[in-house]
Amino acid sequence: MNFLKSVERSSKKALTFLLKLFIKQKLISVDSIDPSKIDKVLIIRQDRRIGNLVLTTPLIKKTKTILPDAEIDILIAKTNESLCENNPHLNNIYTFDHKRFIKSPFGFFKLISTLRGNKYTLIIESSNPSGASFLNGYISYLTKSPLRIGFDKGRSSIFTNVHITPDHTKHYYVIQQDLVSFLSNDKSYFKPEIFSNKAEIKQIKDLLRGNFGINNETKLIGIWVGARGKKKWDIENFKKLFYRISSETNYFPVLAFGIEEQEDFQNIDTEKYNSIQITDLKKLKSFISNCSVFICGDTGPLHFSFALSTPTIGVFLENNFVKYGYADGDKNFIIKPSDSDEMIGQIISTLTKILN
Repeated sequence: MNFLKSVERSSKKALTFLLKLFIKQKLISVDSIDPSKIDKVLIIRQDRRIGNLVLTTPLIKKTKTILPDAEIDILIAKTNESLCENNPHLNNIYTFDHKRFIKSPFGFFKLISTLRGNKYTLIIESSNPSGASFLNGYISYLTKSPLRIGFDKGRSSIFTNVHITPDHTKHYYVIQQDLVSFLSNDKSYFKPEIFSNKAEIKQIKDLLRGNFGINNETKLIGIWVGARGKKKWDIENFKKLFYRISSETNYFPVLAFGIEEQEDFQNIDTEKYNSIQITDLKKLKSFISNCSVFICGDTGPLHFSFALSTPTIGVFLENNFVKYGYADGDKNFIIKPSDSDEMIGQIISTLTKILN
């Protein structure tokens, strides 16, 4: 997988170099932009990382706040469509179907034709401020919008004509809002926000009641087992955490698994551990909404929890918690990297602090 990723990056680098020979455009100063002339906006974030999209949601609200009369659309991965459902700040949601477009490139060109026909006066290329996204940038360029804002971040900058220098001392979701904050004197920032359906929340609540015999008084503690690579805590640590919560508190822990944790889920002893597998983003939103506290590593569901205003405990194994974690000393806490048993003890004491 690492080899394929390396080949992909090298290919994109070579293609960008070639395109740079043909794409010549004049950069536009932020001071020359008149917000009153912006009436149609498209935000582009088509990668499939769910956490990245959740962290981009404040940008949607920030854009609508600054440009209240403008239509705000978004282009996202087909698999993440439910994350933007019911968002009151969006007019239209367009989806990028990665698998289908590979099989049928005609679908990609049809999408570009639609976006170009919408005649957007502003494109916001909102991918990672730390790295280039060839596809995000290329789609931005193909829309032919007169204003295409993006971070000044190397290769993909050839596709945008308004460049914003990211301030990496800020939290990721704050950095994203700086793509449009220069259009207003209001320097306030919004937090991530996603919207759940009450009927779907109740459906999951009924499922949990049926599976575990809990009631409205139960303090449900969701423990998300998954994460990628170095961010993933060993399953044995989650088992220890489960045991201590079960034996030392009156709370009700449930180990939650995603698609990538299929093997762990199949091997878990259901007689000893309350467990559930969640493979649908709508169900994930509803599950987290039913939790009194949600415990998670540095991965997408952590950002879900914060966006849904569920108290969160973020378990970090790397020193990137300032940029990606949440800590307010009230509902949201960070467990920093240290000895595993020490981290488990900190989680238990933090749970008590939140719920007492």
